[in-house]
Amino acid sequence: HKDETNQRIESILPHRPKWYRDKVLNFMADKTLVPDTDYYDTTGMAEDQIAAAHVIKHAVANESNDASVLTIKVAGENGGVRSKLDNAVAGQLVAYLNEIKDAGVRINLINEVADTFNCEIDIYYNPILIPESVESACRDTITNFIENLPFNGEYTNMGLVDVLQEVEGVKIVEIATTNTIHPTDNITTQINARYVPYAGYFKAGQITLNMKSYE
Repeated sequence: HKDETNQRIESILPHRPKWYRDKVLNFMADKTLVPDTDYYDTTGMAEDQIAAAHVIKHAVANESNDASVLTIKVAGENGGVRSKLDNAVAGQLVAYLNEIKDAGVRINLINEVADTFNCEIDIYYNPILIPESVESACRDTITNFIENLPFNGEYTNMGLVDVLQEVEGVKIVEIATTNTIHPTDNITTQINARYVPYAGYFKAGQITLNMKSYE
């Protein structure tokens, strides 16, 4: 009786964005919902089959300021790297959301390739070290930092400076410019202190490092 009561309450109350995020992560490719429900019947499926059907690895849901539109960003993974869902799966996800969403809720689904991150940075390094080695370590650090931010997490120039200052041999980090290329229209936007990627994640683009000996 308690379970039935909870289900009835849940069916009446409008759902919060977190509920939509969780439901998106529970989406299964090439599977249909149990009729008139928001869940799947996985009877007879092995654990590896269930895991393979859960193709959405990253998701976030946020309301617009006037709460008229719910924006959901999603990404899968390819070889452990965040990636856009293919069109067939994205179409299935849209149908799934239309099936489970509350009446009247408008959903803006964002399923895109990564925003491209570019930068030019002056690196003052300890001259006792080989500049090429310091530069290589800095490039790896930038790529790892950019591509491993939390999904839909906020990038900050200060955060990038902080991780670069941890690289052996780096004395001073001075950012000349950082910008990002929008994945849908290729418009370049200068980053002023902070930025949240449109797609929810970044890929490293042109990284220009000006190596300067710290005298």
